[in-house]
Amino acid sequence: MAAIEGKWKLISSSNIAEFHDAIKTAEPFKSKVIEMKEAAKNDPDSYLEELEVDLKENKVVRRIFVKGEKKFEMEFDIGKENEIVGPDGRTSKGRCDLVGDNRITFTNKVEDVEMQGQMEAKDKTLTVTITANGVSATEIFTKI
Repeated sequence: MAAIEGKWKLISSSNIAEFHDAIKTAEPFKSKVIEMKEAAKNDPDSYLEELEVDLKENKVVRRIFVKGEKKFEMEFDIGKENEIVGPDGRTSKGRCDLVGDNRITFTNKVEDVEMQGQMEAKDKTLTVTITANGVSATEIFTKI
């Protein structure tokens, strides 16, 4: 099992509204995301992410749970261009790479906006950083 795999609960986030402005996320989805991230500050069990790495299939699966219910799932082929429909309904193209067993790097383009970021696990902490149009957002998770 890769160190990055498992279920992670959100314990802090920063610059989420500004990041969603930078990637041109439409309302009401943008407000819902901000509300979910804010709610997690008071109830960390309200927002969970699960990461699964399948080296046989060369895939990464990311699942998002809100109040215990799976709300979204994305599957990426490692090291190849992927086309996915994001949680806001927009189609994007991008690539994800597994670096060691504790870090995923990714690039993504939705409409005319390019993003890059990484998810890195150290001990029981997962740090997710993503940047678009010069604006970065960071989320910190703890393993459960």
